[in-house]
Amino acid sequence: MKKTAFLSFILAFALFACNCPQPTETTISDNIRINQLGYYPNSVKQFILADVEGKKIEIINSEKEVVFTGKLIKKGKWDKSGEEVMLGDFSELTKQGEFSILVDGEIASYPFEIKENLYKDALHAAVKSYYFQRASMAIDEKHGGQFARATGHADDDCAFHPSTGKTEGSLNGNGGWYDAGDYGKYIVNAALSTGQMLLLAEQYPEAIKDGDLNIPESGNAKSDLLDELKYELDWIMTMQDEDGGVYHKLTALGFSGFIMPADYDLERWVIGKATAATLNFAAVLAQASRIYENSYPDWSAQALTSSKKAWEWAVANDNIAYSNPKDVSTGAYDDDVFEDDFYWAAAELFITTKEQKYLDYLIKNPQEYQHQLTNSWKFFIRNNGFHSLIENADLLNKELAIQLKQDHLKLADGILSQIENNPYHVALEQYEWGSNSDVLNQAMILCVAHRISGEGKYLEGAEQINDYILGKNATGYSFLTGFGTKQVMHPHHRPTEADGIVEPIPGFIIGGPNHHRQDKSQVTYTSEFPAQAFEDVVESYASNEVCINWNAPAVYVLAYIQENRK
Repeated sequence: MKKTAFLSFILAFALFACNCPQPTETTISDNIRINQLGYYPNSVKQFILADVEGKKIEIINSEKEVVFTGKLIKKGKWDKSGEEVMLGDFSELTKQGEFSILVDGEIASYPFEIKENLYKDALHAAVKSYYFQRASMAIDEKHGGQFARATGHADDDCAFHPSTGKTEGSLNGNGGWYDAGDYGKYIVNAALSTGQMLLLAEQYPEAIKDGDLNIPESGNAKSDLLDELKYELDWIMTMQDEDGGVYHKLTALGFSGFIMPADYDLERWVIGKATAATLNFAAVLAQASRIYENSYPDWSAQALTSSKKAWEWAVANDNIAYSNPKDVSTGAYDDDVFEDDFYWAAAELFITTKEQKYLDYLIKNPQEYQHQLTNSWKFFIRNNGFHSLIENADLLNKELAIQLKQDHLKLADGILSQIENNPYHVALEQYEWGSNSDVLNQAMILCVAHRISGEGKYLEGAEQINDYILGKNATGYSFLTGFGTKQVMHPHHRPTEADGIVEPIPGFIIGGPNHHRQDKSQVTYTSEFPAQAFEDVVESYASNEVCINWNAPAVYVLAYIQENRK
């Protein structure tokens, strides 16, 4: 929605609200925090009233009729936002249509819908954001519309940085996705992100159908999700050395300016070779091998061969940590603890091959069943392993299968307890870089809990978390570009900033509030409260960047809710 159209929309709705049969004139208030897309008919429906005292709520339909009345509940002051919080609940309203909330007949919410297939468009956009991140190819108008752009980053003749251990030759690292707002490509984040979405493909093969996304591969009789993931997986496979070890990343030595891909003029290097990247490579290619076995049998076989080779290299080189060399300043994605990386790789290799040695590793080297916040590329990989094992529990002995499910439900129950005790009904209390991915990963955990238990409380918890992403948060923004009424317009994303188009590319999850505010020397934050430490300005890499591992759990959660609520 263009800015001028957005203002016209607000004015039109304000006029509509003023015509409602209420004793006082109503105004749209940003203090009413809702899921700005809306709600499924049978989902939990809650909103927040922040820093305003209210008593009565009314839900008004498009015919200006009151269809629901209720009361607000005081939830106290939230120390993470500094706000006095009241909670409204209208879950009993299941009628489909367009609605708004009135509080005491004086202030109105943004409009929203109650309908089936609510998240269909948002889900498709969240997946298609990866198409717009493709390197080494043009985005044509047929598939990209106004966001068409020229080719950049062929990456077919990249020199080896000394950190790879090579001094001669070059690598063809063509393809793959740009990782974030910059133009780098990083193995550990690529593996985590594709792994989370491969789980969706394993659970719900029809969640994204052929033709849903309008990408170049649409019409090939294969899921558009699998097509998009394969574009990244093909690049991942290029990053393996002859001995089985895997290079850490493909970037320049430093970041470029805010220019389009075709204007990029920095030399690209293959940088690093270490244990974490090799194990993450092994894990995701073993996972992909079984999921693509029927659609691409030869590719599947090669992926598994490469995965096994990487595992053997990692076993022989089990403690090689990556850190940026002195002349490199692009994203480090550094890690020096590898037990969880080994666990994920062993899990996927066992499920795909059924070989006892991988199961033996899992039994001898159990991981603590936890969700460790922040840096999901470093810490959520153990959860990727847990989720795949739970999904394929029939391959495990009864004791291990039961233990994993019990541990998962215990973790999920802890998240539900946090939701219940939080004034905003969200589980997050720690606002780090990429906090929106932390909360979405919590929602993913709840979705898996719902899948294995069938208990509705877990699905409702995931919905409440998703409400947070789509506007029911202390900033009032919808954190999915292109969706909602109060939209993020200036993400830290080079093509969006450089393309001259008012709207950002749709479908990106924004990093979200970050109490560290690492960019505060160049960005003026209007609040120092952790849950409000967000600014919609392009300079705010600490709160307003995009990243593939922030979108991945959003894809999973949107699809899971859609599949279980539609």
